[in-house]
Amino acid sequence: MSQHNEKPRGAMSVNDFAIWAGIGRTTAWKEIRDGHLRAVKVSARTIIRFIDAENWLATRPQLQSATTLAPSSEGVSHEHAA
Repeated sequence: MSQHNEKPRGAMSVNDFAIWAGIGRTTAWKEIRDGHLRAVKVSARTIIRFIDAENWLATRPQLQSATTLAPSSEGVSHEHAA
């Protein structure tokens, strides 16, 4: 019987990785192609080990501050036509 707090072992498909990471499949394949995400071939399948998925996530750039997420209102005119 496994505990819920245990780390998963093994690997997942590229599609499952994209769901896990909250990114699209195209982005996942680009990360592999660009060498940012390690994937392995097993027969005809391409899989991503859980350890490699976690390492990928840990190496993603962090946001500098929460203000970088706020939309800018500079240059937006709030005048109404009369």
